[in-house]
Amino acid sequence: MTCCKEIPIPTLKISPSEISRLNFFYNNAKRKVFQNRYNLSNWFSLSFIDNEVESTIIQNFPNIYDWFTMVKKSDLVGVKDCYLSVLEAKTSIPWHKDLHEDVFSKAFLTSISTDKSFIEFRNDKKYTYKPGHSYVIRSAIEHRILNLSDANRFTLCTTPLENPYV
Repeated sequence: MTCCKEIPIPTLKISPSEISRLNFFYNNAKRKVFQNRYNLSNWFSLSFIDNEVESTIIQNFPNIYDWFTMVKKSDLVGVKDCYLSVLEAKTSIPWHKDLHEDVFSKAFLTSISTDKSFIEFRNDKKYTYKPGHSYVIRSAIEHRILNLSDANRFTLCTTPLENPYV
């Protein structure tokens, strides 16, 4: 069974300087603006779009902001929510399920900085993300994420109003 597939939306082209800016922002604002995910001490998120309303924070990351402009013009219908997900270096997200129904999730994940990391599904295989590319997953299948890198792992998790690729 395939639990992860790439979807054909615009590729996020992000500069090394913007990745450095994300790291700087995370390291200096982690306790002030980032939300802890599932009570894990190593996994955090920052909302860029909440209920179709953009945060002004996104404007500080022009590559991501420009990408959203392109995504909104793609086959997807609107962006309901989007958050920046940060998994700290040399850590993991343990085995878990996000949905109850075994379908591809409407939300999609976009790789920003995912070197030496992967998502692994129970009874399937490990999948690695190509930088800038977007994926949908079967999040009702038990899965975990490992970041074996010395750097933080950054992805965007975006929920469109409609996703024709699921």
